[in-house]
Amino acid sequence: MNNLCKLALEKGGSLNYLIIPSTLTEGLGLTNPSLLYQDGAYLLNLRHVQYSLYHSEGEQKYQTLWGPLAYLNPEDDLTLKTTNYFCKLDPNTLTIDKYQKIDTSKLDVKPLWEFIGLEDARVVYWDNSLYLSGVRRDTTTNGEGRMELSTIDDKNKETKRVRIEPPTKGSYCEKNWMPILDMPFHYVKWTSPTEVVKVNTKKGTSETVAIVKQKITFPRDIRGGSQVITIGKYRIALTHEVDLWKNEQGKKDAQYYHRFIVWDMEWNIVGYSEDFKFMTANIEFSCGLAYDGNDFIIPFGFQDSTAFILRLPRHVFELITNIVLVSELEYKSKGITPSKLEQLINDPFNAENNSELAEFYFTQGHTASALSFYLRAAEYGKYDDAIYESLLMVAKCLATQSRRAVTEKGLWLNALSFAPERPEAYLFLSQWAEARQQYHEAYNYAITGIMFQTNAKEMSSTVGYKDAYQLYFQKAVTAWWIGRSQESRDEFIKLVNRGTELSDKYQKMVQSNITSLDSGPDPFLKYYKGFYNQLRYKFPGADSIEKNFSQTYQDMFTLSILNGKRNGTYFEIGAADPFHGSNTALLEHFGWTGTSLEILPHEVEKFKLHRKNEVILCDATKFDYSILKGHIDYLQVDCEPPETTYEILTMLPWNQCTFGVITYEHDHYTDITRSFREKSRKFLLSKGYMLIVSNISPNDNCPYEDWWVHPKHIDKDIIKKMLADDDSIKNAEKYMFGKL
Repeated sequence: MNNLCKLALEKGGSLNYLIIPSTLTEGLGLTNPSLLYQDGAYLLNLRHVQYSLYHSEGEQKYQTLWGPLAYLNPEDDLTLKTTNYFCKLDPNTLTIDKYQKIDTSKLDVKPLWEFIGLEDARVVYWDNSLYLSGVRRDTTTNGEGRMELSTIDDKNKETKRVRIEPPTKGSYCEKNWMPILDMPFHYVKWTSPTEVVKVNTKKGTSETVAIVKQKITFPRDIRGGSQVITIGKYRIALTHEVDLWKNEQGKKDAQYYHRFIVWDMEWNIVGYSEDFKFMTANIEFSCGLAYDGNDFIIPFGFQDSTAFILRLPRHVFELITNIVLVSELEYKSKGITPSKLEQLINDPFNAENNSELAEFYFTQGHTASALSFYLRAAEYGKYDDAIYESLLMVAKCLATQSRRAVTEKGLWLNALSFAPERPEAYLFLSQWAEARQQYHEAYNYAITGIMFQTNAKEMSSTVGYKDAYQLYFQKAVTAWWIGRSQESRDEFIKLVNRGTELSDKYQKMVQSNITSLDSGPDPFLKYYKGFYNQLRYKFPGADSIEKNFSQTYQDMFTLSILNGKRNGTYFEIGAADPFHGSNTALLEHFGWTGTSLEILPHEVEKFKLHRKNEVILCDATKFDYSILKGHIDYLQVDCEPPETTYEILTMLPWNQCTFGVITYEHDHYTDITRSFREKSRKFLLSKGYMLIVSNISPNDNCPYEDWWVHPKHIDKDIIKKMLADDDSIKNAEKYMFGKL
């Protein structure tokens, strides 16, 4: 009797999932359902809890910080919250067809204790009204539990709430009373001896109306479970038993069991089953039982995280209780069990079966359920690689739920402890630490993982480890935040060079990060008057320049190629600071006029305060460039990322204007696709422009700009003097000072 579901399936029964969308539940527990069968319809109450239950089974090798059994609440909210959903079932498959949250807002008050909501509620129909009856523990400061009876209207709203005091005083927590469906407002409060109580709903009191001593002795106290249903001359319920203990570390643990109890009409126990498990888990619980004339329908919770519904053939019930309900033996099988679920039931300790069911729940967003089955896959696994992958997925399930940081880290460490020379857990621990700005720890996890990168093995893409480049990315990101800025830049450049080896996600992240970093230890190359004699071309007026403003001499190049032109014109796309790194501030000193575009409001405000020429606050990808006409001496195109800069380049009205000089920022060193430099070159060549200087860099390894001219507007002798269009990287300082 360790697997009632398997016995049911062998005898023609079926099993199915009870699921509502994970978007309603944040992927957390759906459990302990109750069922009412009436007039051919199945009405189910499904409990949603705010926690994930973690229960290490088998040899219990993979415990949490809190022991083998832990309720993993959000660590910033340790309350145990319950929400209930009424669900209508498809009569053929017994799957959920419609669902609606029960609205309790009319009667809710501020909770006084940490267990909030109506727990383990049974569905009851008494005197033409629909009720939920369960335990509530949030009305007193000490968590005193009392059964309540809530009236639910046809719009799924709670309209009345009665708190029931027990017949005798002094008890701390009353729960799991079993409502007797054909005796309105009566419950079986205790099974052996059997105590029946009647509730006064006006006063909220109860009185014992029968206590029947039983001749049978059970090994444990039998607690309440389902409703009590009547079939012919019998009353039947599904009851609940518990073994509770603490392990050698003093941590709590538990085993739950169920059994069928059969009474005659005088409440004598005339039949019962052995104690049993539904699906072999340590913790399972049911508070629902129905009979449709052919089968017993039993919804139950698995590890407080997952809900199932079992169609148990009548003759199986008769077999295990020795009670014959009807004389005829004919039975017609109903229902189909999903294949993954059937495989698990037939071989519940098979790690692969548990893993496949876990993946089913994970892909649907039900991570509390997935965690339970991944953990079982680890506990019962035979192969180290599969165990390790399952442990990683246990941690990932919790990670997706958020607000459980301490336990999440502990679960990643569980995986790390199992396989300390594999790289994958180091990646996830690095990401965990980085997300919490623990950068030294994140860096150390990353570099340790890199040491073991060759030990990575193929695993499911669901895990999230693709390649060692993820560890190098972590190293690059975290190195920046611990002061190793040049190491960070170098690592990002190496990642860029890997190009499309990286996933789309990582390509975008690498490009975003490297674009946001300065391109070298001293990326802003400064010109001072003392450098005059070193200039590649000493244009008129160069001897009067005290300093420049550009990052890599774009302003000095423009004046050089235009022979020190004064009163020229420019159009600047991507102005940024009005002086620091500006390509047009020096030109303005030479009497130039022009217009600048900038997307950042604070930069525009500074520009207006300190510069004479026009600046426009706008998104350059949405600007109307039709205003550009005729000849303009200088064009700057400097936006991010490379695809945006290229998009803007193609938007310009090339058929109605020309530019003497163009400095174009292709950011090739950050372009993970390695495509936009070549695209821009083909485009500008097609428009009649000439590449004068290629691959300008602030240092020797970060090519980020090309410099162009329109040959019809530039002196050929200057072009010859300034030409450097080979494929090599051009250190801007060496180029401008004639050292290349």
